[in-house]
Amino acid sequence: MKQSIEYLQDAIEKLGVESDTKAAEALKISKQAICSYRSGERIMDDFTCIMVAKTLGIDGMEVIAAAQMEREKSEERREIWADFRKKFGVKMGIAGLAVAMTIGSLTPTKASAQTAEFDTIYSQKGAGGLYIMSNMLCPTRRR
Repeated sequence: MKQSIEYLQDAIEKLGVESDTKAAEALKISKQAICSYRSGERIMDDFTCIMVAKTLGIDGMEVIAAAQMEREKSEERREIWADFRKKFGVKMGIAGLAVAMTIGSLTPTKASAQTAEFDTIYSQKGAGGLYIMSNMLCPTRRR
């Protein structure tokens, strides 16, 4: 499992900036915070985790859970965060598989290309569910 600092480093790389000042500006945090996170003096707060996740195009809970796990003093509580991260990773893996399968089924035939409605996949926060609206071909109405 990735450490929170690894997510931060990935985000800074993706931003393509060479200075902590530019990285801090892009992530809307202070340069001192970046330095503290990189040195291991501090663990990212939730806002920074969300900004990092947004930069990486991933769910903020993935980065928040990593930071929370690192922050915990109690081994029992760290194990609970580790279990959450594993289950979260499995759910995200299933969602990725569903997206891949759906995209693979979206290749319309030449005859139906103009009338195909594309699948919509979304996850409802807090509900823990993945919803897939099925691919349907709708006949063109003539008036």
